[in-house]
Amino acid sequence: MRLPMTCRLVCLLATVLLAAGAAADGPWTPPHLARAGLRGSHFNVQSGGIAACEASLDDRGQVTAVKVVQDLAPYDAMLESSVRTWQFEPAREGGRAVSSRALVLGFFRPPSTSFAAPDAPRYKATAAPEEIPWPTSVDVPPYPPNALGSGAVILEADVSEEGTVTGTHLLSAAGAFDGSATEAVQKWTFRPAHHAGRAVASRAFLVVSYIGTTP
Repeated sequence: MRLPMTCRLVCLLATVLLAAGAAADGPWTPPHLARAGLRGSHFNVQSGGIAACEASLDDRGQVTAVKVVQDLAPYDAMLESSVRTWQFEPAREGGRAVSSRALVLGFFRPPSTSFAAPDAPRYKATAAPEEIPWPTSVDVPPYPPNALGSGAVILEADVSEEGTVTGTHLLSAAGAFDGSATEAVQKWTFRPAHHAGRAVASRAFLVVSYIGTTP
């Protein structure tokens, strides 16, 4: 028995709406970093620590705004200026490119072979936006014994819904500092990012900077 034309149209419309709803509710995937560089150099500075920014990205992956989340002069200004020139592959939701926010964090290692980590590091008290992941435990990368002078490593870290680092990707040119930076970051833990009210897998974009050591 054939359904009347009106019923068939209603059923077709319902099918289309359900399909559209399923696409809109599809998986959310965080942005990728496609191109990055660092402006300026502060390798003569004797201090170190963490500076961090929140980058707002449009649906083309272009940076539309940068906000300092944790300041650390003079590094935060250098990081903010650099991030404005970066290019990302956009986040996607249900297969569609969407705007998003991203954490860009710089770890600037002081120029000494060894140093004591602070008892109460600032990042533990920083109120970062929920849309981006935020570190809860940071391992200090050692200065590699086979390295000379100063250098910086740019990494993309995959952060799980539980806040663990599940993978890292080197985004800067290969160098003597890569192994030290990668091994340290793989031990970091994060408060996971939240999207639509729930914890989600995300990415953190990290600059690990090594200032030439002193005795």
